Amino acid sequence: MSTRAGMFVTGLVTVALGTFTGVVHADEIVAEEVIVEEEVVEPPAAPAPAEPCCTIWPLGYVDQTFDDIASWWAKPIRKLRISSGLSTSFQWDFNEPSNFKVPFRFNRTHSRYFVDLFQVAIGYNIDPKPGTFGGNVVFDAGRLARRLKADWNGSGVVPDTWWENKEAELQEAYAVWNVPVGNGLTLKGGKFVKLTGNEVIEPWNNPTFSRSYMFTFGNPFTHTGGYATYPVTEMVSITAGGVIGWDNVYDNNSAPSGIAQIALDPSEYADLKVTGIVGPEQTCTGLPGVLPTLQGQGCDSNMRGLLDVVLGVNPMEDVNMSFDFGWASESEASQINPGRHAEWIGASGTISYDFLDCFQVATRGEWFQDQQGVRLRTTDPSGNPIGATVWAVTADARANLSDHIYVRTEYRYDGSPQQIFAATNSNGNQVQWRGQNTLAVELGYSF
Repeated sequence: MSTRAGMFVTGLVTVALGTFTGVVHADEIVAEEVIVEEEVVEPPAAPAPAEPCCTIWPLGYVDQTFDDIASWWAKPIRKLRISSGLSTSFQWDFNEPSNFKVPFRFNRTHSRYFVDLFQVAIGYNIDPKPGTFGGNVVFDAGRLARRLKADWNGSGVVPDTWWENKEAELQEAYAVWNVPVGNGLTLKGGKFVKLTGNEVIEPWNNPTFSRSYMFTFGNPFTHTGGYATYPVTEMVSITAGGVIGWDNVYDNNSAPSGIAQIALDPSEYADLKVTGIVGPEQTCTGLPGVLPTLQGQGCDSNMRGLLDVVLGVNPMEDVNMSFDFGWASESEASQINPGRHAEWIGASGTISYDFLDCFQVATRGEWFQDQQGVRLRTTDPSGNPIGATVWAVTADARANLSDHIYVRTEYRYDGSPQQIFAATNSNGNQVQWRGQNTLAVELGYSF
């Protein structure tokens, strides 16, 4: 091989080795760049939750205290969920009733500032997954605790015991088990709130301060018993069970009531609940009962039936609409014509709008009729018992002073074709009018 050829071959080898080495180094460099890039790129941190626009600075410390309390109970060693709420209010009835009670209201205090409701709830695994247990206990105190009292001794009269006279009530105490069958069959037993209606007991969870006639007279507040709920699909669930009755812990007769519900949730914009309750609710004991004219006759065979339909609609962001219709019938339950069949019927609709993160306005219209005086009993100006037809319009404005503290004001007008609203006239005499105006201011918290 000539020297020139040798030099050429040597050059080719050198170039090839250099090229191979360069590729290896290039791969290493690229790999190092990728590694460095993976180390640098991280998922963005979640934005801090925005505080309500009108948060008052010192109340932030109160909010933090509430959050710390809830977090302490929720630690893995305890796994409990604690919640609490307080509602205090001042309500003025322009009719100025002499007994300082606003007629036919769930919250009926006039011209006084009171604690309406103080609540503490402790729950464990309240929404259990299949194969797990849970439970919840809710304790209430205040004026509204007395209003929602259950019959604890089955006498048909509330209050007639030491406990029933107290402004305290065990609203709920139940256990729940999700049986691992199909989509999960949830069994619930104990004392629990009603399934009917579009309003709840807690003021802070309602868009309006006052409650509708349907809530106060058309439905029960609580049940004692049990039921099972099964989600047939993601959009449809069914519930069925048996309860002691309406607002009873100990039954006032010897027959239970049946309860059933079908819930439809077809989209994020609408949901529908249809609930039925059937069973005897009249008192069998010899004590003065809810219906003393019966004197215990037919107490287990005179059926009460309730059909309640609730429609929720969310047509746009921050706008909520809720409608409730209820119809009930009961054998031989009339208080106006003893022994006669009775019915009551009512409807209400509420629209609320949230704006600027911390303000809410709401309005409600409603109508309720109980011509036989089963649920809404009253008298005419002469003192004769009569049934009643009532209607009302309500307007509320609420401001969240912080994440957990709020203030609210409400104006409400109630009307009736009958003179049933207690009033004091300009001469100081007690009379009855066809309407009443009320104004209320509420301050409370919830977490």
